[in-house]
Amino acid sequence: MTRLFAAFAALLQLLLPALPAQDLPGRLRSGQWLRFHVIAHDDSQEMQQLKLTVRDAVQACYASLPTGGDMLADAALHLPQLTDAARQAATEAGFSGPVEVTLGMQAFDARTLGGVTVPAGTYPALVIRLGDARGQNWWGLLDPETSLEMAVIGSTGGDAILWDWSWQALLTALFGWVLPSGA
Repeated sequence: MTRLFAAFAALLQLLLPALPAQDLPGRLRSGQWLRFHVIAHDDSQEMQQLKLTVRDAVQACYASLPTGGDMLADAALHLPQLTDAARQAATEAGFSGPVEVTLGMQAFDARTLGGVTVPAGTYPALVIRLGDARGQNWWGLLDPETSLEMAVIGSTGGDAILWDWSWQALLTALFGWVLPSGA
């Protein structure tokens, strides 16, 4: 059992770099991590799927570009490529409306991401608006790998975060697996 625990601890250290729990808002405000929003044209099933297609294309584009560890600076440097990726994905999916891509400071209400409540405030964000942008909003972080650093179960209020170091949290963070009750 001790070897299993040691292997688990080593794996976590590799996958989850040291992160002060209360630093999430700071990392978002500084642009080290970047909020990413895609707003659908409307709430139709077709537009909701388009929103996810565009999201995936932009995240794949970002992952293929050289980065320096500051998502805001990286996104600003590569904004033309990210814009092209969004527009191309929309066009290939048959969407002929406008695709507006902006990068800048945005005011947000409190939101929850992966069980963590991000306090209301002004944060830098990459925002893609499809057509009239009256549909549901997908939001997350520009780099989906950052979600591995957010294997969490909830907020204790304010900026504090409870970290879940259980097997369940690890399997969910890595593979999206959910263990049956009692496992």
